[in-house]
Amino acid sequence: MKKEWIVQAIALLLHYIDTIKEVSHEGLEFTDQPGIDFLFLLYHLSLFLIVNYILIPQLFDKKKFFQFFFCLISLLIVYGVLEETVVEQILDPSGRGTNALTWQSLYWFIQENIVPLLAFMSIKFVFDNFERQRKLEQIERDSLTNELKFLKSQIQPHILFNSLNNLYDYTLSKSDKAPELVLELSNVLRYVLYETSSTLVLLSKEINFIEDYIALQKMQLEGRGDIHFSVNNQTTKETLKIAPFLLIPFIENSFKHSLKSIEKGILISIQINIQDQAIQLLVENNFEDCSYKFEDLLAKGIGLKNVQKRLELLYPNRHNLRVEQTTRLYMVSLEILFD
Repeated sequence: MKKEWIVQAIALLLHYIDTIKEVSHEGLEFTDQPGIDFLFLLYHLSLFLIVNYILIPQLFDKKKFFQFFFCLISLLIVYGVLEETVVEQILDPSGRGTNALTWQSLYWFIQENIVPLLAFMSIKFVFDNFERQRKLEQIERDSLTNELKFLKSQIQPHILFNSLNNLYDYTLSKSDKAPELVLELSNVLRYVLYETSSTLVLLSKEINFIEDYIALQKMQLEGRGDIHFSVNNQTTKETLKIAPFLLIPFIENSFKHSLKSIEKGILISIQINIQDQAIQLLVENNFEDCSYKFEDLLAKGIGLKNVQKRLELLYPNRHNLRVEQTTRLYMVSLEILFD
């Protein structure tokens, strides 16, 4: 609104200068009654303001175009009649006030004021459009934020539920590993509950969370296979940030379907490559149930479907997800470009 008033003030000043100047063969001259012309300008300004801040919001913006143009024309006629019969008699009785009201004088009033009126209306339309665009962008940002919060709220209980299931299995079997599992689980819970309240988290903390999660899964393996996990860090930046829980669904999926489908000979490889401007996740796991397809996993699990949606929202055109499946191997490659 402040910028709109400034632009309108500049337009009013230019209109006033155009009103008081006269161009002749001798050069540029100014009228000998700038004060009276200024008062007439204020009278015309009231017309502009009524059109801009009453007729446009109440009629034009509500698509009542016939009523708008009818009121606009009527207002011009009323202002013209008042100027010729009242305003001129008060402000300039010995000059303009000596002229009687005729259709020619009314025509000249409209002709003199239609161009500045259209200019002021154009300024109003432009700034109204900017404001509408700003509100739409704000709505889109709020919608995006709310959707991301919802997706994030879905993934947190999902991770907690799976971890508690693992703990439940160990307590049923009265395993000696249960205390160690509780310790690793506490690290996972601490991160899930307290470290992920913001949109972005430090990449180093996300990696530590992944390491704790993998440690939990290794306890379940119990000699049934091998897990290879490595982090190749090629950056010295300690301030790199990433949206939380973007990588873990693919890692979780590799454990879930290998452990459930293979008794022995499980092979899971997880590699994270970090650079200044990008991160790459490579996950491979073997399985025996060839009836599974990646599309089926997306439909059944909240994690993978969730992370695909979040990638589209958070990193549009800045991520590349590739999934390959053979008869016995799943391979996932995810690359994310940082800002």
